Amino acid sequence: MKRIRLLPTVIALGLLGACATPPEQRAGAPDAPIDPGPASISGNYLAALHAQRIRDANAAAEFSARVLDANPMNAELLVRTHAALVEAGRIDEALPLAARLVAMSPGQVAAQMTLVADEIARGQFAAAERRMAGLPLQGYSRVVNPLLIAWINVGLDRNPAAFDILRSLLDVQGFKQMHDYYAGLIAERSGRFAEAEGFYRAALEGEDGAPPRLIEIAGGFLERRGRTAEARQLYLRYRQVAPDSPIVLAGLARTRVGAPPVPAPEFPLRDARKGAADALFNLAALFRQDATMATALSFGRLGLHLDADAALGLMTVAEIVDGMDQRDEADKLFARVPADSPYAYVAQMRRAENMQERGDLNGALAALEKLARENPDRFDALSTMGNFLRVAERFPEAAAAYGRALERIGANPERRHWSIFYVRGIAFERAKNWPEAERHFKRALELFPEQPDVLNYLAYTWVDRGENLIEAERMLRRAVEQRPNSGHIVDSLGWAFYRLGRYEEAVPLLERAAELLPEDPVLLDHLGDGYWRVGRRREAAFQWERALRSKPEPELKVEIEKKLRDGLPASQAKR
Repeated sequence: MKRIRLLPTVIALGLLGACATPPEQRAGAPDAPIDPGPASISGNYLAALHAQRIRDANAAAEFSARVLDANPMNAELLVRTHAALVEAGRIDEALPLAARLVAMSPGQVAAQMTLVADEIARGQFAAAERRMAGLPLQGYSRVVNPLLIAWINVGLDRNPAAFDILRSLLDVQGFKQMHDYYAGLIAERSGRFAEAEGFYRAALEGEDGAPPRLIEIAGGFLERRGRTAEARQLYLRYRQVAPDSPIVLAGLARTRVGAPPVPAPEFPLRDARKGAADALFNLAALFRQDATMATALSFGRLGLHLDADAALGLMTVAEIVDGMDQRDEADKLFARVPADSPYAYVAQMRRAENMQERGDLNGALAALEKLARENPDRFDALSTMGNFLRVAERFPEAAAAYGRALERIGANPERRHWSIFYVRGIAFERAKNWPEAERHFKRALELFPEQPDVLNYLAYTWVDRGENLIEAERMLRRAVEQRPNSGHIVDSLGWAFYRLGRYEEAVPLLERAAELLPEDPVLLDHLGDGYWRVGRRREAAFQWERALRSKPEPELKVEIEKKLRDGLPASQAKR
């Protein structure tokens, strides 16, 4: 089942969300848990290794613990089992192992961090401080240690020391914004509001822009100080960057001009435990961006040990495990996001996406319908519904869902709404309603002139229909100029030349497209056709055979098999 993602990753709700997040390499793990039935020690060991490979932390912890029971003094097994328990969020079970590891080797940093997090959770700040003092300050500890020690000092009512410790972040390239963010939070908590505002303003001017979590905190500060109009200006400013951000929408709703006043959001980090948890959530986001998924998950889980109901933490950890294909576990976390949180809407969207991923289309559609009904000012549940229906090839229903989304957008769509017109055009085209499809493609181009995907789809279809051929060629050339490495767009221009009978011009482009997408059966079929028309018939047959091996759709498969038997007719046949 093809996965659909329209919303930006929710990790971007964290402080570090302004940084670019590399695409996740999906691990292909099954949703169903590995059967932890009886097995030999060697069988459990192999099962633990397999669970680690597919990133199933719960199964890895279960199997590792079994092996450890038979080999309680094996240091390597202790390390593996402790790590798996932390990644699975089973911190209470990980704590005794962490203590054993530290007793064997005080330099076990991961185990020490587990113990520090638990000491902070229990309010034992002096013990946590002593433990942190013995940890090396190298690698990622140059960021982790100052953050946690600063909040430990807050817990010990030593705010000046907390500020001093945070300053060490300024020596680490790229962490000034994080310093300003946490210095602002500690200053606001201490009642030093002028200093807090200064730090927040400095953070907002960071080189990477202002991520949503920072907007939430800085805007909330202005609201708490009774400066609602300034807060609204901040939300409006950020809306230009992320118009559908739940943080921005919630802020704008609270500060609506002329509406009855509503309470300002409470200061979110009133105790040091929550502050340390927030730091761990941001560290989880940071390490996820660096594709260090096990470390990211460990920090996120330790953060939830400190603040189990933090919406940001639940979303952060859920996104990490969802990126590991552990969708059942992700859904449990998404379900725990408080209903009154700005993140709740996105959490429910993610759950609907996971239903679709599992093949439960009806469940996904019902969840999206409920979201759309409960949030009449938002259109993205309806557009996602259209995407699911389009992937399921229920094209008339998809067009109707997109139409409902456009009704909510209203009569004056913005440039960013071009994609809704585009995908609705695709749905109409596939539903054999070309007039409506063409109208929607043209409207998309009015909103976003020269958008290459729209140029490609509209011009390709014109060529296939034998319409507007001069304009179609111009549009396809422009699309290729913008996306010279897009196999589908390069193929479209080549296929346009083919359909116009300009075979010698078509073949180099069709060859280039097949190089870019060497396993796409449609592109290989097109290349075979091109070769046949220029007299390279053995090469044509070879490409058609490649297309068959690439598992084409049934209708195309029948066409290719016929061409392998009979070749192409003397005159070009329109598809």
